[in-house]
Order: sequence, then structure tokens, then C-alpha cells
Amino acid sequence: MQNSSITGTRRGLLLTLFILGIVTALILVPSQFRPEAGAQKGEGLFTRTVSEDPALPNYDIRTAKGVGLDEFFSSARQTIGKDAAMVADVREGFVRGEEQLRSQLPTVKFEYNEDIRIPEVITPDVWKARIEWLTPSSSAKRPEILRNFIKENNSLVGVTDEQANSLKVVQDYTNPDGNLSYAMFEQRINNVPVFRGEIKAGFTKNGEMIRVINNLAPGLDYGTLSTDFRDPLDAVKSAARHINHELPADLTRNGAESTDLKSVFGSGDWATTAEKMYFPTEPGIAVPSWRVLIWQPVNAYYVVVDAASGTMLWRKNITNDQ
Repeated sequence: MQNSSITGTRRGLLLTLFILGIVTALILVPSQFRPEAGAQKGEGLFTRTVSEDPALPNYDIRTAKGVGLDEFFSSARQTIGKDAAMVADVREGFVRGEEQLRSQLPTVKFEYNEDIRIPEVITPDVWKARIEWLTPSSSAKRPEILRNFIKENNSLVGVTDEQANSLKVVQDYTNPDGNLSYAMFEQRINNVPVFRGEIKAGFTKNGEMIRVINNLAPGLDYGTLSTDFRDPLDAVKSAARHINHELPADLTRNGAESTDLKSVFGSGDWATTAEKMYFPTEPGIAVPSWRVLIWQPVNAYYVVVDAASGTMLWRKNITNDQ
């Protein structure tokens, strides 16, 4: 009886090894099939689809290098009557703002972003034995604590009191455990969103503000910015060229699904869309633009184009591999 049990175990083990051998062979044997579009050629009978297209990398004109970029930035300044010296003045304001806040909170730290180089992260030094939070304990509403902080640090954030008052609350919530809360504002100009124009903060359960993440477009004179966004269809055509995408010849705006801020071309979940936005090119400078969403069989792209010239300002493949 014991020998029979041992024999059965051995047979089961051999069968398992045999099956594993077949699976391994299927994986390692070179494929005789040509991969489909979007698939990566490699070993094995199975191909792996990838979304990354080396010919269309993510792009930001503010960090890019190339011929003609200086002319674009200069033109953007001239359109609203500004020059490089005025942009430098806004940047000097950041330095003054740092000094002012550091005089009140000696351990405060700043981190600048890479695109328009503004103080993006404002935080106390959490490695100190005694942490000084950005604001004291308070029972006030969190959005108002953040708004007052912005007003008290105009130069650092780069907005006026009037602009701070116009910021729209888009988030105000507390984690389920009650220990951390958050508030976030959105920046709009004439009701048009600003690209990545947000500022948010975290709070303790005692209402102390512990960290600010700032991406507001600074130094803008809202009244001087152009309100001419041109034709959204032209923006879609420009965006398509920037990703080598062929649009249908009969592409037209879907009036029933479109709004003043968002134009829809086609219908359903795969429709092409164009959204109005002000795109900050430098501190003090922003241009009317369209953020265009184009779907492809494998990839999908957000492409931001200048409304006047069709110049690509920003591009991201929103289909990411994991």
C-alpha cells in the first residue's frame, strides 16, 4: 500500500515537471509570428504590447532645447507688453518672499520646480527636534487658512490679494482616521482654467498647515492676457500633426456635447476633445492654448498647443506601462 502511494506521488511529480517543460518551451521558443502594431518584438510565442513610442517622447517647451524656442518666448512676452526684465522682476520677488517667510519661520525650506522655476514645495524642516509648522493651530476653515497664507506671502507665491480671493476651492477633506486634512485651490482667469494652476496644503488635526504644494502661475496681470482662443478645430489639427496622427476628413465639432470651455469632436468615450486653457510659459507670461485629447488604438495623448500659432507647448502619452 505504501509503495502504491509513493508511485502515485512520483507520477504526479513527473506530470507536473512535464507540463512546466512545455510552458517553458512555449515561452522561450522564438516566435514565428510578426508582432502587431504596438507590440514589442522579442523571444517566445507571446508578444508584449508597449505604449511608449520613442519617436514621441513627453515634451514641455519650458524645459526643451531647440531652434526657434527663444523666438516663441519673446513673442509671448511682447504680446502682453512685457520683456525679459519684467520676468526677472517676478523671479526676484520669489527671493524676497523666501526671506520674508524665513524671518518668521527660520527652518522653512523651499523646492523649485523645473518648468517655470517657481517655489513649488514650501515646508518646515521635519528633521528638526522641534518642528515649526507653517501656520499655528487654528479652528478656521482650511481653505481660508491657505488663502490667508497666500496673501501674507504674495511675493513668494506670485499672486495679488484680488487673485488670491478669486481662487476656487476644489478640495477640502479629512482622511478617515481624522489625523490629516487637505485643501486645494484652482486658478482660473475669466473662468478659463490655468494649466496646472493649483495650490494645495496639508493640515494636522489641530488645524496647523504642514506643507504647501504650489503650481499657481505667478506674476500675471489678468487684464492684459489675450482672450482670443481662435478655432478649436485648428488646435486639434495642430495637435494631430505633433503626434503623427491622421484625423478623419469629415471631423466636425459636436455642438450638442460641447461647451464654451470644451469642444468635442465625434461622440462617445473615444471622442477627440479640446479644452481651453491659459498656459504659463514663464513667470508673468501666459498664452491662450488648447489641451487636446486624442485616442489611438494603443496610446492616448494630451497635447497642449498655442491657440495662435499651433506651436506644441506640452505633450504626454497618458498610456503608461506597468
